[in-house]
Amino acid sequence: METDRPGQEVSKEHRQVITHLIDNEGWAYKRPEGKGYPGLYTPSGIRIKVPKTGHSKGHAFENWLAAIRRNGGHWPSARQTKQDQEHEQEETGKE
Repeated sequence: METDRPGQEVSKEHRQVITHLIDNEGWAYKRPEGKGYPGLYTPSGIRIKVPKTGHSKGHAFENWLAAIRRNGGHWPSARQTKQDQEHEQEETGKE
């Protein structure tokens, strides 16, 4: 599937997640047509609506990330502590 790159139509936080999914996990992104919502597509073609505005604080962003995770995407949890991240890096380095 051909993909667009996210621009000013979505917030910086959303762009970071979208760019990661496009570059590392084979997802696709389509800019909105007219007044519609941008779409984020899984490798299997399932569409997840991307909010046009908002930021990473609050339930809306967390719910959007949960929808991504339910459909096979990966993004670090906001609750993950620095210690958890270091432990995870140590384990992946051993394998």
